[in-house]
Amino acid sequence: MLYKLSWRSFLKQFLSYGIYLISITMAVMIYYSFNAMTHDQPLTKRAAQDIKIENILTVGSFFVIVMMVFFVLSANRFFITKRQQEVALYQLFGMKRRRIIFQSLVEIFALNLLAFLLGIGFGVIFSKLFSMILVKAMALDVTSSLFFSWQSVYVTAAVFIFVFIISAVQNVMVLSKKQVDGVFSAKSSFDLQKLKIKPYEISLGIFSLLLIISAYLVAFFIRPLTFRFVSISESFSILFWLPGGILLACIIGTYLFYRYGLKTIFYFLDKKKSRYYGLNYYERSRGLVAILKNWRSLALVTLLTALAIALIGGAISLVSIQSQVSQNETPTDFQIHTNELAKLKKIIKDNDGKITTSQNLHYKVTAGRFSLKLFSSEAINRFNLINILKLSDYQKFQMQHDDLPKIDSLKNNSGVLFSYDYVLYNSVGEVGRKVTLPNGVAMTVQHFYSDLLGDSLLRYNAGVLVLPDAQFEAIQGVTYTIAMVNVKTKDEEKLANAVEKELNSDWGNDIYYDFSYQAGYLKGDITTKALKNTIPQTFTGNYSRLNHTSRFPIVRRATREAGIFMYVATFLGMIASITTAAIVMLRQLSEVENGKKDFLLLQKLGVSRKQMKRNLYYQNAWIFAPPVLLVSGHAGFAIYTWSQFVTTGSYWLAYLFCGIVAVIYFIAYILTVKFFLHSWES
Repeated sequence: MLYKLSWRSFLKQFLSYGIYLISITMAVMIYYSFNAMTHDQPLTKRAAQDIKIENILTVGSFFVIVMMVFFVLSANRFFITKRQQEVALYQLFGMKRRRIIFQSLVEIFALNLLAFLLGIGFGVIFSKLFSMILVKAMALDVTSSLFFSWQSVYVTAAVFIFVFIISAVQNVMVLSKKQVDGVFSAKSSFDLQKLKIKPYEISLGIFSLLLIISAYLVAFFIRPLTFRFVSISESFSILFWLPGGILLACIIGTYLFYRYGLKTIFYFLDKKKSRYYGLNYYERSRGLVAILKNWRSLALVTLLTALAIALIGGAISLVSIQSQVSQNETPTDFQIHTNELAKLKKIIKDNDGKITTSQNLHYKVTAGRFSLKLFSSEAINRFNLINILKLSDYQKFQMQHDDLPKIDSLKNNSGVLFSYDYVLYNSVGEVGRKVTLPNGVAMTVQHFYSDLLGDSLLRYNAGVLVLPDAQFEAIQGVTYTIAMVNVKTKDEEKLANAVEKELNSDWGNDIYYDFSYQAGYLKGDITTKALKNTIPQTFTGNYSRLNHTSRFPIVRRATREAGIFMYVATFLGMIASITTAAIVMLRQLSEVENGKKDFLLLQKLGVSRKQMKRNLYYQNAWIFAPPVLLVSGHAGFAIYTWSQFVTTGSYWLAYLFCGIVAVIYFIAYILTVKFFLHSWES
């Protein structure tokens, strides 16, 4: 008889279990798919040229496990609470506590086992779709086939057992108390006491709103605040404590908002004249009770979802930096020493390629002295190798590359500097525009730009100073030439592999330098031969450079890294959104029975179905709307913070996810209301 009661209770609450089943099935499906892709040899070997996708997919799988455990613990507590009357009935019939616990564990195991089997089944089917998406995102030239991995099944089963053990421990802890029915008692009266607001609660409620708004304002102005602090305090510590402070303010503000902020809002709403109109007071009271019952869960759900979306913004920033660097490093298909240009031309011809453009850039590497002022009142003198480039060479090269800044002319003793280092220094301090070159030559830098002239490893890892042609000849240094070649070919990868095979990347063309600075003059030697019998001066050493580089492998690596990072971040964001919406939905469904009593009472009092339906939508809106608003605010300003420091990124996908979260929560909101109505009217 007890087993029949248990089975009937299970069927009666099948829809609630269905939400749990769908969520766990989806998590198992994605976890299996991620793990299976790490064992897909054609996929991993093809990507291994540039990046080990197994490591990134494993990290993604770990976060899937964390979200799964969080959901299971939250949902499990919901099911225990929802079946309190059934558990009390078992006690009334004399069922021993260990038998109740055993029966509960069997039900959870059966439900999780079904979710596991369904998840593996869907995972096998959808793993092909997921791998196709990954192949497309990473621009891999590989055929995606239906793949089944027993090893992934075993790993997923181990995770499933781990999650079940955690949920089983939770059940044992809750149901092992002396009076099982006492676990669920005294909640309603406690909730009624919470409805009364105290002065300190109003203060904390207002404080929570001010804390969140302050965090948003600081995030909005984080870039100027950071640079201002660095210039005044002479410290970069703000890069750590300011974002951390914003995060901490959002966390504390979110918890206080759900515990006191919403209660304060209800308090001020109740002061309106329309307070007692219709069912307004009843609606707000019921909504407040639901919020106060679940404020911790709502706060945690909000923060996890916002964090998942913010990570998408972080992934976009990382991808943007990598993309910009690879673009700057490879303005042409090939960059090569001119003494190896003939070999490159032969390789291109042998692989059915055709050179479309070719230009030689004539450089002269020398020493330079800059004045740098970061934190101290006194300037710091910095010595660096620097490459001098003729203005005429630059202008010819710029005509073929519209993204390069246009330089029409330069005055005598003036130039334009292309260097990552000095652009960075100039953004956080003051870089002197005067550059002292050997033998008393002094130049003034008109503009600072990032290094847009190719791979610096071919140029002794130094920046480029564009000078008038006449002054180029007069400067002491070692001259060399780099050929910038563009090619048209049907198979870029084949050509790049052939070049790499026949023109092995090598370091050479060493230079040796030894300079001192005295009485406003930079004196010394720079040569291709080792300096002998010299006393080391202020700036001394040696350096070598790379012989060639190809655009295709660099761009391919950047594309594949971007693809895998965005793939994992997007899936984690989607899982977090759906899982947290399901948690909120399950929390609300636990109130079905209590709400049903109110529904019957209101029906006897003559309240129309239309008005009760409106009341139901209003109550649930107070549960689903705050997470959406806070997630959009937290994530939106986090993404904006990323965009303040990485301005080249396209953050539309991250902002779009804020809208996707709103849609997911809206669907959960509608389903919750429909379920309430169906349960009450059945």
